[in-house]
Amino acid sequence: MHTIFSYCLLVAASLTYGACAGAEPPPAANDQANLERDAQGKVDTDALFAFMRARSATKGRALSDKKLQCYGISRAQFLAAVDASFVDCYPQIAPENRPRILPENAIPALGLCARKTLLAGLKLDSDTANACIAKAD
Repeated sequence: MHTIFSYCLLVAASLTYGACAGAEPPPAANDQANLERDAQGKVDTDALFAFMRARSATKGRALSDKKLQCYGISRAQFLAAVDASFVDCYPQIAPENRPRILPENAIPALGLCARKTLLAGLKLDSDTANACIAKAD
């Protein structure tokens, strides 16, 4: 079952990338990305995505086992699903915010998109996931 789910995630990520072949690929995770603001308070769009992708992986590795149980998959599958959700959300947010973006706008938008994508991929509704996570705290 877990192998099938992992395979499905890889296929979904491949199809998403293929559908966006003309678009820029999402930047690799990088927790050392340069997030220096310019005069307007904006940062490099790809640097912010790279940083958020790395930060989500770090937080996923630190997620408690009780909270992880709310998602019904292994930690490795969870980390892959979270990363795939960021990859899916990149072409939805980045192109319209090139070359620089306000972190105050991007972080909530990307976080919401990634969470919705993650929950949809796991076939979980947000109310169920939120209730489980609240009990795990």
